[in-house]
Amino acid sequence: MRSDLVPGRPFPDLELPETTGRTLRLSKIADGQPLVLCFARGWWCPKEQVRLRNVVAMQDELTREYGAIAVVTVDEPYVNGAFRAGVGASFPFLSDERREVAERLGLLELTDAKHLPFLPLTFVCDSRLVIRRVWNGFWFWGNPTPDELRRTLREITREEQPSYDPVAVWAGGGAAPVDAGIDASAVWIHEDGEGRELQRGVWDGEEPELGARVSRSPVDGRWWVVASVEQAGGRLGVHLRKEGAPDADPRLVRHRMTVPRGGLA
Repeated sequence: MRSDLVPGRPFPDLELPETTGRTLRLSKIADGQPLVLCFARGWWCPKEQVRLRNVVAMQDELTREYGAIAVVTVDEPYVNGAFRAGVGASFPFLSDERREVAERLGLLELTDAKHLPFLPLTFVCDSRLVIRRVWNGFWFWGNPTPDELRRTLREITREEQPSYDPVAVWAGGGAAPVDAGIDASAVWIHEDGEGRELQRGVWDGEEPELGARVSRSPVDGRWWVVASVEQAGGRLGVHLRKEGAPDADPRLVRHRMTVPRGGLA
């Protein structure tokens, strides 16, 4: 394995074809959230069948807590599609059929000359694709348990999100300081209508104008707009609040986890 693939170093932003043939970058899959990245031998390995079913069993809770999962194999997209469907995964399976990534990163299982697959490695990266933990499942017990993944993701969230302790943040003025949480030169901060912090992430781009529309909420379809911009400790903070009045009927649950994607215009 390449010497820089260790905790504290960024994981390369790979771009590979998924099961439909279109290419995806890891940064696109993660979408600014922590990423569980699994390199797998392939469908033919019974240990990998068990390993990935364990990951599939976590997919609902992980995506509900703002995370992502991706699997990479040396199989072609068509085979990966069957493997993905067979284990019931909703996350992408990427194909390194020519083994270019595997060779460049030194991730091949060299003792298997017949298949020449990936070593069964699991990386957990934070929201900036910086490696936090690595597991090598050459022996099955070397794979992370669900609780080990949960603990690692909990540590990342605690460090990146000041609202992990919401009571303390709200009591201190609504939103945490710009230089708290995610280590980035610019951050966006989602707030409620009273300025209480909900979540933050890395801001990409120039300093926006006040009132600018940034993105639409997948929960209720309202725009996140720039409420204020501040500079502190050499960092830029872009405070975002939703435009317009909220839906006041608590019986109408429109979160993307309970309605089909695309159901909100």
